[in-house]
Amino acid sequence: MTEKHHIEWDNLDKTVVLQTYEKGAGKADIYQMADKSAEMLNEVDHTVHLIIIEPVSRSVVSPTELKYLDKKVPPNQGMVMLVGGDKFSEIVKTIGDNLNNKAVANLRFVQTPEEARQYLVDELGVAYP
Repeated sequence: MTEKHHIEWDNLDKTVVLQTYEKGAGKADIYQMADKSAEMLNEVDHTVHLIIIEPVSRSVVSPTELKYLDKKVPPNQGMVMLVGGDKFSEIVKTIGDNLNNKAVANLRFVQTPEEARQYLVDELGVAYP
């Protein structure tokens, strides 16, 4: 089975991780991405923000997936910028907030990766070359 996700550092300071899901990504992709993301964040001692790009068709996260994601959140995870979230994503955030789920605690919805980066620069002082 081919992975339908990609993860990489988004800036030289390693303060932002870019996660991209392709159309058709499934539960295995979510779990693998969570594991890889946790590994990357644990490589550094400073706060790391996430930019997540996902197709609308992948935006519904099950309660089981939400619970798994919660367990994988490292203490240095900062803002989570979700590009292209829809109403279902907002519902998942509300449910996660009610459950004190760390995976959605600092979730912000944006329309583009550029908007996410601009927010991180303007509001949180993130540096991009």
